[in-house]
Amino acid sequence: MIDINAVRNDPAVAKLVQAEFRRAVGMISGRWKLEILWLLNHFGGRRRFGELKRGLPGITQHMLTAQLRALEKDGLVKRTVYAEVPPRVEYEITEAARRLRPIFVEIVQWAEENRAAGPQKAAGS
Repeated sequence: MIDINAVRNDPAVAKLVQAEFRRAVGMISGRWKLEILWLLNHFGGRRRFGELKRGLPGITQHMLTAQLRALEKDGLVKRTVYAEVPPRVEYEITEAARRLRPIFVEIVQWAEENRAAGPQKAAGS
């Protein structure tokens, strides 16, 4: 476990923490990844491709497929294919992605607090 407080005093630890932060952000960055994880995390259970697409206005089928594949590769989404005709595919978050829930809650709270503040003007404007 990384001692986040050691960052200030130890350049080697700071470099390690920065690398881990960069890796984590890379896993969740992208135009749609956080929204996909939000939908899967907060609206419970498994979702089919069409349900995800309807929940993400403006996303293309190609982009949703690409983002789901990337999330699956990084171990944040599990894809289950059922041997039915026509085939049924469902997506669900993994335990690793469930651990992001407190972060999502914090982001929403931060957004609510900052919405009330309104846009800030630059000094001297």
